Amino acid sequence: MFLIYSLIIIFTILIIYPIILAFFGNNKNTIIEGLDSSDSDYKPYNLNDPNNALILGQQNAGNIEVLKGRMDSYSNSQNDTQQKVDSLQQNVDSLQTQIQGLVQQQADFAQEIAGTTPPDISGADT
Repeated sequence: MFLIYSLIIIFTILIIYPIILAFFGNNKNTIIEGLDSSDSDYKPYNLNDPNNALILGQQNAGNIEVLKGRMDSYSNSQNDTQQKVDSLQQNVDSLQTQIQGLVQQQADFAQEIAGTTPPDISGADT
């Protein structure tokens, strides 16, 4: 029973403490989310800076390398997929040959059981 009361007291303190800090806490150290500095003015890109072309060129070169790597992986996966399809086609052809052999064996066995001449049936003369 003591454990339950102590847990109730702990959770009550955990709930009340942030509320007390919100009303009576020190507001000098508040966090302003989304702002890194006190200056909130928009600063446009410096398009006259000659280094921008170099930075953008390097970024484009990096992006091209990433895209080339992705295309190479797609090409490799396409080759792997083609090999798998070819292997599956060979398996299907092999299974088709085996099924045709089984069907022929069944037909031969049925012909062997039935014979080539029809049986004589008495009393069927008209």
